[in-house]
This record gives sequence, C-alpha cells and structure tokens, in this order.
Amino acid sequence: MKTIGERISFENHKDNTTLVISTKIERWQETLMIAWIVAWSFCGAVFLYYLFAGGLDKNDRLIVFVISIFWAYFEYRIVKTFLWRKFGIEFIKIDSDKFTIKKSILSYGKATEYVTKQIDYNNVECLKQNPKSFAKVMNDSFWIIGEGAVRFSDKGKFIYFGHQLEADDSDKLAKEVRKLLKKYAL
Repeated sequence: MKTIGERISFENHKDNTTLVISTKIERWQETLMIAWIVAWSFCGAVFLYYLFAGGLDKNDRLIVFVISIFWAYFEYRIVKTFLWRKFGIEFIKIDSDKFTIKKSILSYGKATEYVTKQIDYNNVECLKQNPKSFAKVMNDSFWIIGEGAVRFSDKGKFIYFGHQLEADDSDKLAKEVRKLLKKYAL
C-alpha cells in the first residue's frame, strides 16, 4: 500500500484502485469523547429517572419528556461520532465502471456508487475555506463527523468525501482521484 499524507493509503489492483481514509483521532481526544459520553449518559439517566419515577406533575413530566428527546438525539450523535472516530474508515474504489464511496463503521455502512465515465475528472476539487472562519473551525472539530474536504459533481449534486483532511492532504487526494478517474474513464 502506498500512502498520501498521514491518513490516506491506496493500492492499485489489476482492474481497480482502492483508497482508504482513516478517521482516527489522538488518544487524548478519544478520552475526552468517552468522558463526554459518560457525563451525557448520566444526565440522561437523571432525566429518565424523573420522567418515570420522579413523582412529577403532568406539566413537569411533559417538560422532562421534551428534554429527554433532545438528550436522546445528542446521545445518538456523540456515540455515532465516537464510533466513527474509533472504528470508522472511508473506503473509495475506482474502476472503469463505478466510483464507489463507503463510509464504514466496523465494516458496516452503505456504499454509494457513481458511474465513472459520467464524472468529469476536472471537477474533482478540494474545498478551500478560510482557516479562521467559524465553519472551518467547526468542520475540523474532532467531536463531529464533519463534511468532506474533496468534492465532485454528479447529476447537479455535490458529493463530498475525505472527511476532515488537512488542506495539503485533501489537495493530494483530489489530484490522485483526478488521475485515477482519467485513467479508468478511457
């Protein structure tokens, strides 16, 4: 396997090329996410206790129920992000027929396929954002999955991949994908 930057590796096979993008984070970030999940789960346990056994009147119970819905949504989001960071990869396979992108957690995930010949390799580009913008800072935060750093257009819709890559890595990835699309589209 050859590497592009710190998190991207690729391998050329007989009739296709596969790229793998790691989603790993540093150990201290992983520890912080675990602490967040534990604290958030404790808060949820308190909400559920008061919802079912807290002896609240009808109005208070409704308020705690609504809060519990918001809690459950964010519990799902942080657990999904933790699993993505701990066990996730982005898998890209390019051959003469299909361009496949799969975001996988423990090998589970849906692969999305695009027709290789319909993708204009000149339109594969890395996103350029102001490094001091709020959107860039939030997108690069380790506690969210974030948006892809490289994109192409398929049937008028932008397709993003390469989640939270550094600018130089996303540029290298875009160049490699352009080269591969040109190779397999012929």
